[in-house]
Amino acid sequence: MDAIAAEESGIFLYISDPARMKQTNLEIVSNLTAKGTACIIVTTNIPSSILTTLYTKKGIPMDRIHFIDAITKYSLGSMPAPVQNTTFTSNPGNLTELGIAITEALKKRKGDTALIFDSISTLLIYLSSPNISKFMHFISNKIRLLDIRAVYLSAEKGLDPLLLNQISSIVDEVVENIKE
Repeated sequence: MDAIAAEESGIFLYISDPARMKQTNLEIVSNLTAKGTACIIVTTNIPSSILTTLYTKKGIPMDRIHFIDAITKYSLGSMPAPVQNTTFTSNPGNLTELGIAITEALKKRKGDTALIFDSISTLLIYLSSPNISKFMHFISNKIRLLDIRAVYLSAEKGLDPLLLNQISSIVDEVVENIKE
């Protein structure tokens, strides 16, 4: 997990055993926040309320976290009550809304910041591979222009080969087969 801590900026694709996805997320966010990095967590996989509980149990400082939660409103069927440090979007398939939320969160960032996207493989439930590829290309260019770091998470074997190749070509490093 130290690869992301060693870089000032860059984009990393972490491919994790599906059973370890939550643990991978926790380790990356814990590592970054321990070094003083603020994290913008784009979650299409786990509701932010659940991540908040997991992060708190792990001792992750929540004042360094901002969630862009694309799953809670979709799962509840209505807008949840406002939560500090959380932006809710309607569903993981609404890339325009997701892109605007990411852009707004990045505009508000202060100091060392990382964007964590959990997870690319979950987007395949809602979108086609070409649409995901275009969106991740857009986000990656935004990250590079801002000279910050990003971590994209994906389940092992969760991306079709073409999408994996496209995403791999726009990141700086692919870290594969993260297992216990």
